[in-house]
Amino acid sequence: MATLRERITAPAHLELPVPVAGLTFRAATRSDLDAVHALAVAAAAVDDPHARPSTASLERTFSTEGLDLARDTIVGVDADGHVQAYGIVIDVPSRVTAARVVLEGAVHPELRGRGIGRRVLAWSLGRSRQRLVELDLDLPATISLGAPDGSGALRLAARSGLVPVRHWIDEQVVFDERAGVAVPAVPDGYVVRAATPDDVEPLRAAKNDAFRDHWRSQPMVESDWRGFLTAATARLDLGRVVVDPSGRIVAFALVEVDPDGFAARGRSFGYVHWVGVVRAARGKQLAPIVLDAALRAMGADGLAAAVLHVDAENPTGAGRIYERLGFVRGAVHVTASTTL
Repeated sequence: MATLRERITAPAHLELPVPVAGLTFRAATRSDLDAVHALAVAAAAVDDPHARPSTASLERTFSTEGLDLARDTIVGVDADGHVQAYGIVIDVPSRVTAARVVLEGAVHPELRGRGIGRRVLAWSLGRSRQRLVELDLDLPATISLGAPDGSGALRLAARSGLVPVRHWIDEQVVFDERAGVAVPAVPDGYVVRAATPDDVEPLRAAKNDAFRDHWRSQPMVESDWRGFLTAATARLDLGRVVVDPSGRIVAFALVEVDPDGFAARGRSFGYVHWVGVVRAARGKQLAPIVLDAALRAMGADGLAAAVLHVDAENPTGAGRIYERLGFVRGAVHVTASTTL
């Protein structure tokens, strides 16, 4: 296989989209973060009503290692300077087995159907190719985006050659409805405890090992991982880890809590962002043990429910574990992608 630089074509110069529907386009700046977040919230209220994007999540995106706001983002602003559309091109900084570019973006629901999204996506795809062609690596490469099943974003993506390749199931457990759940005993010599700030780097090592055989997973780089675990919504105290007799973290369940998102779901909840077991410790039933411990911590903290997303084709059978712990399936999200 030729290197990405050799086999991918990319525009030598990428113009901003031409003005459309009263919007002009420019690069985003950090001062646009609140406006972009407000737009993401307005879009989610229509496209994914049970979800509310968090400011912390967008801050992490804006701080992704290697992201150049001046070249990797655009916003569409109206005559009053209000952000009504945005696009972000995220060149995933870790490239061990593949190079990945992930696209984020939205158009205000009141301005859809006027060609704005088409222009934002076309620009994003051009910038994605520019990022990939900079890499002198002999690796497979993908450009992808995620959206709720049946959404207009997926139809737009399909017209640009991005097709559905993976489905993710939103699952929720309401603690008051959780009864009769059987959890395996903790193996002799193993300890379940709360995660602490001292665990941040050991957790990164555990996560990178646990997810090596998961679909398109690449190792997390230190800066992005630390940003995730130190964000305003991170709740290490509600997360749980399993430590083996040598003191090594071998399983984990990490939690985020964003009170601004409670109204969209109709109750308070914690989001379980990562659940994993290092490969050497699989087969000991540590996943239900560590997740149950995190669920109990969330309930004791006064939260009403827990939410997570699971890969419908997860190789470890995670969906079955979650359902045995009381999770109920909900909406489906889709990753649409093209391979270069």
